[in-house]
Amino acid sequence: MLQQTSLLNQKIKVFDLEKFRRLRENTELEYKKIISIHSPALKSDVVFNSDGFHHLRYDNTRAERSKESQRSKFLFFNKAVDIIRKSTTIQEYRRSVMPVGHPDRSGFRKTKSVEWFGFYAITSFSDQIRVMTVIRRIGGNSGQYHFWSVMPFWTLSNKQRIIGSKIIMDN
Repeated sequence: MLQQTSLLNQKIKVFDLEKFRRLRENTELEYKKIISIHSPALKSDVVFNSDGFHHLRYDNTRAERSKESQRSKFLFFNKAVDIIRKSTTIQEYRRSVMPVGHPDRSGFRKTKSVEWFGFYAITSFSDQIRVMTVIRRIGGNSGQYHFWSVMPFWTLSNKQRIIGSKIIMDN
């Protein structure tokens, strides 16, 4: 029985909370060092405010993301900074009108135009890693760009990562 348990422990990846805590703290320190960086694609500076780091830890409903999801975002954060600095084209754009801020005494919440700008980059061909970085702007042209999120972005086919279109490979 003891032998089976040790084999099972070898196969199951144990999530190390202490390593996660250190990774979160180190990422937060690096995040706070960046005031803003220039984005050639947006032709403007992108601010790294508290909203962006909060979004790495919590989802849109203000619920904490899973530790694995947070870990993934923290691990790819430095790649996001490089992508913003180097990317010259916007690969994805989305716009919506959303409630912003806290409700007033009557329960009314102001709404504003919110835009999201997506940037993709293949960061490793050998490891099949593609990363998506998201910049957000609230308030249309008068709003300020700020870092919003980073995530690994690929699909799986037969348990292998696909980081681009199969059409290119098939032609």
